[in-house]
Amino acid sequence: MDLERIPLDEMVDGRGGVRPHWRGLLGAISDLGHRDLLERARQMARALHDQTGIAGGTPPLAGGCDPVPLLLTAQEFDRLGDGIVQRARILEDTLRDLYGPRTLLADGVLPPALVYPAPGFLRMGDHPGPGWDVPPRQFLSFYSADLIRGPDGGWRVVADRVARANGIGRALENRRQMARVLPELFSGREVRRLTPFFESWQDSLQRLAGLSDRNPGLALLTPGPRGPQWAEHVILARELGCVLAETGDLTVRDGALWLKTVRGLRRVDVLLLRQDGWTVDPLELDGGPVPGIAGLLDAVRSGAVHLVNDPAAGVVEAPGFAAFMPDLAARFLERDLLLPDTRTLWLGDVPGGLGDLLAGDRSRWWLRPVADAMAPVRRLDRLDDDALAALRRAPERFVAVEAVPPSVMPSVQPGGIEPGAIVLRLFALFDGADWQVLPGGMAHLLPDADAAPGRRLGGQVVTKDVWVTVEDSTDTIGAAVLPTMTLAIRRGQGDLPSRAADDFFWLGRYLEQLEGAGRVLRGVTGRAGRVDGSPRERVELETLLRLAGHVGLLQDEPAIGAGFPTLVRMLSGVAFDSGLPQRLLSEIARVAAGLQDRLTAETYDTIVQGTEALRGQLQDTRVPGDPGRTLERIGRVTDGLLRYGATISGLTAENMVRNGGRQFLDLGRRIERAGAILTSIALVLQQKDVAQRGRMEGALRLILELSDCVITYRSRYFAVLQPGPVLDLLLLDEGNPRGVASQMAMIGDALADLSQADPDRPAAGPVGGADLLRAVRAIMDRLHGVVDDVLAAPRQDSMAATLPDRILDIRDDIRDLARQIARRYFVVLIPPRAVGGGHYVDRGGAGDEA
Repeated sequence: MDLERIPLDEMVDGRGGVRPHWRGLLGAISDLGHRDLLERARQMARALHDQTGIAGGTPPLAGGCDPVPLLLTAQEFDRLGDGIVQRARILEDTLRDLYGPRTLLADGVLPPALVYPAPGFLRMGDHPGPGWDVPPRQFLSFYSADLIRGPDGGWRVVADRVARANGIGRALENRRQMARVLPELFSGREVRRLTPFFESWQDSLQRLAGLSDRNPGLALLTPGPRGPQWAEHVILARELGCVLAETGDLTVRDGALWLKTVRGLRRVDVLLLRQDGWTVDPLELDGGPVPGIAGLLDAVRSGAVHLVNDPAAGVVEAPGFAAFMPDLAARFLERDLLLPDTRTLWLGDVPGGLGDLLAGDRSRWWLRPVADAMAPVRRLDRLDDDALAALRRAPERFVAVEAVPPSVMPSVQPGGIEPGAIVLRLFALFDGADWQVLPGGMAHLLPDADAAPGRRLGGQVVTKDVWVTVEDSTDTIGAAVLPTMTLAIRRGQGDLPSRAADDFFWLGRYLEQLEGAGRVLRGVTGRAGRVDGSPRERVELETLLRLAGHVGLLQDEPAIGAGFPTLVRMLSGVAFDSGLPQRLLSEIARVAAGLQDRLTAETYDTIVQGTEALRGQLQDTRVPGDPGRTLERIGRVTDGLLRYGATISGLTAENMVRNGGRQFLDLGRRIERAGAILTSIALVLQQKDVAQRGRMEGALRLILELSDCVITYRSRYFAVLQPGPVLDLLLLDEGNPRGVASQMAMIGDALADLSQADPDRPAAGPVGGADLLRAVRAIMDRLHGVVDDVLAAPRQDSMAATLPDRILDIRDDIRDLARQIARRYFVVLIPPRAVGGGHYVDRGGAGDEA
């Protein structure tokens, strides 16, 4: 594999030779060969996919990381870094002017057609004019820029990123994956580390809060697991020590921002925005498809919370600013740009007029709206008549951007090593005193020659790690150590958002539902081959089919007399997309994706990989024309469902602390298991003539099988089956992990621990902890009553046959307990509503979270 023969701009100098800093790396790449590199690329793609394997959605990191990194020398990176810092300062000064005296508009440096129509220009109740004295305000704390290297070897900026500046989390993950999968490339080469930058970033957030009496509350606002940058947000939240929060997790009260947690409200002092600025506060801004936080900007103005970046900063992402950056540099710094933009012409004042531009080579230009960075980018030579007419009517609404061909470098493709055009994204941080640039970054490949550089990235883009070489004289400087207050010992997870607690609760319930469905399905498949067997086996199969229909495994009415092939066809219908196991696996993956920042990597990977494997196996159970083989495959998949649930139970028990998320996951499992045990007992006891001696023994045997308690019962009572001992084992024995009493005991312990809320925070919901504990005790009293009545009856079989309605009533009490838990811990506040004058009120009470 001779890479040196490929004409690649990034790797060769102006004389056709390989740049010195590339030579050693090229040798290592050549030694690996195309096949090995392609396999390493697939390994990284799988690892990135597993981080965001959301059922029913496109994984945000699905594009993968190309195994050939982009190399920058220390000298070249320093020049780029100086240019990035200069641009950040110019944009900061521009924002202070636009939201302050607006002299740039008054003096004609910027046209109103650029500023006022821009979606990022926010009117937030301030009406400044010339001479207005704006108070000091830092608009930009974080900045990134997309760059391309042109044919002359110089770098040019194609887009400024301030609203969200996504990609830095992916850059960090790319580096981790490269070090894990391709350690050979690092051998003998020193590459500048990325972690000191993140340490400085975390310190700057704590410093921004400006607190000395308590630890600052840091949160990252994300649109949620379905957003295209979810994985990025998870990585950032973990790296910066932030709580990952959606808008429904946050509320404004008493002029401050609060996080809704299971123990009440926790103050948020600094909020990292990862959604567009005009969506953050529906009371003052236009909003959009992503919900906002009512009253947030009022809390910002009062100084109660700091936003990073300021939501008003997005205006400078407008494409037209590139045409005026040289003038802004001269205005604020009195010098030229160190890192210029790709040549951009504002068509409201283009030299020579619009006619000259249209009469020239149109293929040289991209056409973009002057103010909207999200609008489509089109080639000037491909405009239809309507678009040309709109351009001629209002040229001031557009800019023309020169179509500079980006540099190319090797990319590992299935067919070989091929050249790919690249865009480099660099990141900078304002640490409170000065700007510093991440010593690396993220490069991405343009999908084709017609793709415009500078557009926001989608989920399928292929990225590259960016390496900055280390010079012998370079000193590695870490983040400064900040003085901090002594931490008070805490053993709970009081900052667990109510939404996350709700997700843990339902993750537990879904896992238990899947396990319960697997046990019923195993009982059916174990008897399906004996459909023409003894009367007892036929009764047991009929009962199991009724139970399968009750829990949602079968959509059609059970038909025993239809014969073996028909029964197998009914069971195989369980395996496809409409079947209950498929739906439960989809829900498990969806909920787990929302908890990615709170699950260990091992637990999360097991859930995602296991879910995908089981869904594939379920869809591959049918063997056309061979019911026996189909039934055999269903049985194997059923065993897999049970092993999957047991594996996750073991991981959560060993890897999660008892407080916080695990408490709610266990609560969900215990609630679901207790209800499932009671449901199975009631439905089995509803068999016709169950009070008869033979029928009752068969029913009791089936109850023990479904509860996985056959061995426990046999060790105590041998082969003698009676209702009293069976019901005592399943309803009252707290030592039986498959019994209702054990579930209720664990529920009571968890609720007792959760009810000990921190005294300095308000209560979490309208239902008190004491109310929940009383409900648990009432359920146990009813269970004792059921067993006592059976044991006292002269004929236990007859008494047991009368129990189904009582048992189902107790099951309904447990379901009501689940609703009370939700009201107590998951439903904290109803959203505040706007009233006259832009003020807000909160009605309090219980309601559904937005």
